Amino acid sequence: MTEAAKSALTALNVNLIFRITGIALGIQIALGGLVTFGFLDPFTHMAWGVVLGVLAIVALVAVARMPSKPKRLMGITIGIGVDILLEALIGAAALSTSSNATLSNGIAWVHLLNSFAIFAMSIMGSGMAMAASRMAAGPAPQASAV
Repeated sequence: MTEAAKSALTALNVNLIFRITGIALGIQIALGGLVTFGFLDPFTHMAWGVVLGVLAIVALVAVARMPSKPKRLMGITIGIGVDILLEALIGAAALSTSSNATLSNGIAWVHLLNSFAIFAMSIMGSGMAMAASRMAAGPAPQASAV
């Protein structure tokens, strides 16, 4: 396998990891809604958050192993990891203030909005990984005019 083919395959794997992270985050947001309305205990939401943290670590390792190591993609990946840690702290703060409904609801809103930032970064990372795979594969053959 040529170096360009390996690079393109690695970028496609990174793209897949970012897509899986986006899907997992959609499930996480749904689980958070179920917790908010009392249909689910918070532990399930927290356990799924750990899954997201593992996906962030896998994405970071995959991007670090890319031959080209795009700086923006690495920054997005680090941003996702840091934001997931921040998200866990915000969620813990929301749970610890559950006796004060107004404060707890405000923190829960910040928790939700921050999850959208993580989702946006996973979409951006997926697009950047797809672009990196196309660049690694080389230019597409041009059709000749006859």
